[in-house]
Amino acid sequence: MSKSINPQAPSSHIKLLLVEDQQLVREGLKGLLALHEEIELVGEASDGAAALEWISAAQAEQLPDVILSDMRMPRMDGVGLIRALAARALKIPVLLLTTFDDSAAFDEAVSAGARGFLLKATSPEVLFHSLRDVAAGGTALRPLITERIERHSGERAFSATPEPDPLSPKELQVLRLVASGRSNTEIAALLGNSEGVIKNHCSTVFSKMGVRDRTQAVLRAIDLGWI
Repeated sequence: MSKSINPQAPSSHIKLLLVEDQQLVREGLKGLLALHEEIELVGEASDGAAALEWISAAQAEQLPDVILSDMRMPRMDGVGLIRALAARALKIPVLLLTTFDDSAAFDEAVSAGARGFLLKATSPEVLFHSLRDVAAGGTALRPLITERIERHSGERAFSATPEPDPLSPKELQVLRLVASGRSNTEIAALLGNSEGVIKNHCSTVFSKMGVRDRTQAVLRAIDLGWI
């Protein structure tokens, strides 16, 4: 029988599963996490496949409130882990760590349903804040997006783009769910629509905003102050 947990975690106590294939990096993260008493490391795994094995063997009370996982790993990477969890109806949010600021990787992570996406070079404060947000049912996608916008503040990517046509309430709702990291399938289930209807809404939103994909839509929405 598939296990399912409530993604809401007590603010004072967060059970965490760490997934990282490089042992030195994993040990470093464990040392960093140990600095915060509110975080309890309940398990560790060397890749997504090992993480699934650990979860399958765990007792219900041992299941993590959040998974902190590397993006790129052998056998099963972070995105594969997210999809495998969804296929097993395991509602455990995943925060992905990546070495490189790669737009394609960000888009892949968001499309898969990652609840967070951070660079490994991020500060410990941002990491801990992001873990708390994700464990409490929120997202940690904005820090990396904000860094990108600030980095290019002198030459905003959308500075020459005309003001987009207003979105309908439904389109804005879909856009905000896209920004939260949910897939079209998840959005369809949440809104009671077919996946095809959601895809059409996304296409309309992208067209109105003058963007070509989910990542640009989120960036543009933040630039406009819509999310």
